[in-house]
Amino acid sequence: MLSALYNTVMADTDMLDTDYLFQPRGQGTGWCFRMITPHVLIGRTNPRTGRPYGREIREGLDTRDLKHARKLRDLRLGKVRLEEVQALAEISGSMEQALQVAADLKAVDDPHVEDAIKEAVLIEAKQIEARAGVRKASRWYKTALGISTPLKDVFDQYAADAGKTMSLSTLNNFNTARNEFLAYAGEDVALEDVDRRLVADFVVKHLPNKKGPKAPHGQGPATVRKKVSQLGQVWVWARKRGFLAREQDNPWDEQAPSVKEVRAAADVRRPFTPDEAKKLLKATTAGDALGDVIRVALLTGVRLEEVASLEASQVDSEGRWYTIRQGKTDNAARVVPLVGMAQDVIKARLGKVKDGGALFGEVPVRKSTGKRGGSLSQAFTRLRRDVLGENTDGELAQHCFRHTWRTAAGRAGVDLRTAQEMGGWSRGRASDLTYDHGKELEHYREEQAKVAQWLKEKGYLG
Repeated sequence: MLSALYNTVMADTDMLDTDYLFQPRGQGTGWCFRMITPHVLIGRTNPRTGRPYGREIREGLDTRDLKHARKLRDLRLGKVRLEEVQALAEISGSMEQALQVAADLKAVDDPHVEDAIKEAVLIEAKQIEARAGVRKASRWYKTALGISTPLKDVFDQYAADAGKTMSLSTLNNFNTARNEFLAYAGEDVALEDVDRRLVADFVVKHLPNKKGPKAPHGQGPATVRKKVSQLGQVWVWARKRGFLAREQDNPWDEQAPSVKEVRAAADVRRPFTPDEAKKLLKATTAGDALGDVIRVALLTGVRLEEVASLEASQVDSEGRWYTIRQGKTDNAARVVPLVGMAQDVIKARLGKVKDGGALFGEVPVRKSTGKRGGSLSQAFTRLRRDVLGENTDGELAQHCFRHTWRTAAGRAGVDLRTAQEMGGWSRGRASDLTYDHGKELEHYREEQAKVAQWLKEKGYLG
């Protein structure tokens, strides 16, 4: 973009007889046309070659005569300029254009070139004003010169760039964090105006007091830490892209709750008591999606999505185990042994989908995440509050079945290594997803049976 604006202003005054011309094999050989590709054309199709433009244009002119080469050069340059004007017209006044100009301008160390670019920016701003009004022109002008950079537009550029390698759920989480920050700081806040004080107030005062269905008491340290990390990456990216100076302080550094604070808050969550587990089982029915998920989670310690997303292809034909091919962590990939009512639940659902497909097909997949667990999580929260009372908010969640299973495994005499492998906390000999379909698989089912027996004896199963 910088070269496009610079060339537009300087072409008429800085054209020498052999500009954009060179002889690749030396004097007396054929002339070629060569120029730095205007930024706006990079990646677009060169109509003369049918290939995308690279960073430099090199095209043979098929003549050794300098006079003739100059005429051909002028024609070729005119065609490139026309393509440039047409491309600029497509994005004229866009914030993407302004951000690119600002980033390129920071790299200029020649005052004459800098003045020429600023002149071109002013001309473009006046044209934007004539088409779209003073407000848009002023915003574009300030952004292009690096005077101010609308944070909203930086967020948009980051999402378009870094979002290509993000999972859908991670991108959705980022969008939630960005929207919360823009709502707090103001939609028109500039990148340059975000300082440590503003970030600190957002992190320490705003987020912990922001309540919602999933956070009735405000957002916890783990959630806040994740959002600080995601938003801080935008500033790292902005420095790499040239929107900020490399030495610029990242206002998000050292603002997140510490690991110690996250762990302390996690300790508030506790396992279910036998009476609580019985009440939840009694309030649900086997065969109902939520009831089945609760039964499997209590007897296996799996995460919600690890059962809600089950496909028939993952399950043994007798319902003795199922395979988790990938999960929340690398260690999550494993085989889950099934016994008791957990096996009954999965075997019954498997029988209903003989042709294959999702075992919990009646649960809708959320478009925002591509997962089924969201609606089940909300349904469980409503059930818990109705059955156990709202005073359990912050103490109990569906994930607490995982803590309950882990506690039961330890009390039932399952050794720590085996419990970690079965629950997906550690990658061990069982983590190749197949086990040995003989003694080793039966060993893990025997260990799972110990957990089920302990839960039964202690009154968890009714």
